[in-house]
Amino acid sequence: MSETIRRISRIVALLVLVLIVFLAVFGASMISSVGVSEVAIIVDPLVGSVTGSVIGPRFFIKAPWQQVVRVGLAVESLDMWTDFATGQRGEWPSIASLTKDGLEVYVDITIRWRVDPEKVTVLYLNYPGLDWEVKALAPLVRETVRNIISNYTAMETIEKRAEISRRIASDLIEVVNRERSFGGAIIIQDIDLRNIQLPSAFKSAVEQKLAEEQQKLAAQFKRERMLIEANATATSRILEAMGEARARIIGANATSESLRLIMTAANNSTEIAQTYLTYSMLRELAEKGGNVYIVVTSGAGGAQVIPVPIPLREG
Repeated sequence: MSETIRRISRIVALLVLVLIVFLAVFGASMISSVGVSEVAIIVDPLVGSVTGSVIGPRFFIKAPWQQVVRVGLAVESLDMWTDFATGQRGEWPSIASLTKDGLEVYVDITIRWRVDPEKVTVLYLNYPGLDWEVKALAPLVRETVRNIISNYTAMETIEKRAEISRRIASDLIEVVNRERSFGGAIIIQDIDLRNIQLPSAFKSAVEQKLAEEQQKLAAQFKRERMLIEANATATSRILEAMGEARARIIGANATSESLRLIMTAANNSTEIAQTYLTYSMLRELAEKGGNVYIVVTSGAGGAQVIPVPIPLREG
């Protein structure tokens, strides 16, 4: 009898232990957590639906049979670039695009985006494999870039780089917001148009054209400078001539006044006036480095001019 009781006691103890372990496992499966910059989507396989979401960091209670799918909320980068010199590439290769004039260019771009935690449920229902970047976002980026590049010539992709960057940003944000499968859960944070790689032959032609334009500008600048210098020289000579003319006028007026005074003092004698003019002319010629003249007057009041070619000493 006592043996039977001991056996029953062992069975009861074992059952209690199993129950405790079961309750511990059951209770542990009801408690879950979600980390920083994460959102937990609670999926109920019994009813086949999403029952809710929890934004971390925090602990939460769920049914033991419910599953938890965690989605990151941190800013992600979608890199599309290729280094043709080294063969390296980003997460995705450069976007091959055709310009308005038919040239193939390669666009390097980086998109920074994140998930809106309040709308992540719709995103998960449409992309349960969490592959919305591969299946939707990257194709939308390529399509948007190609559509915009097709509106510009190859030369305009250089000249209007900032405009192209703005258009890609505005159009891509609009396209992503309009994409129904995203449900507004994808938020574009920033778009960086890193490079537009042109064909090497076209780049060489552009560089040659730029060099020719620089030479043309340099020649034009030289011509304008020479014209300015010529105008300045001509203006200087004109001013100098005008100054000399004014000086001659002033000198003539002074001579006229001197003659008037002399003639008045000499009772209007024209001979004295002629003698004064002759001396003035000879003095002017001597000052300019000409010959030295000797004036001999006769008793009858006449005057004879005798040139004496004696060179003047320098200095």
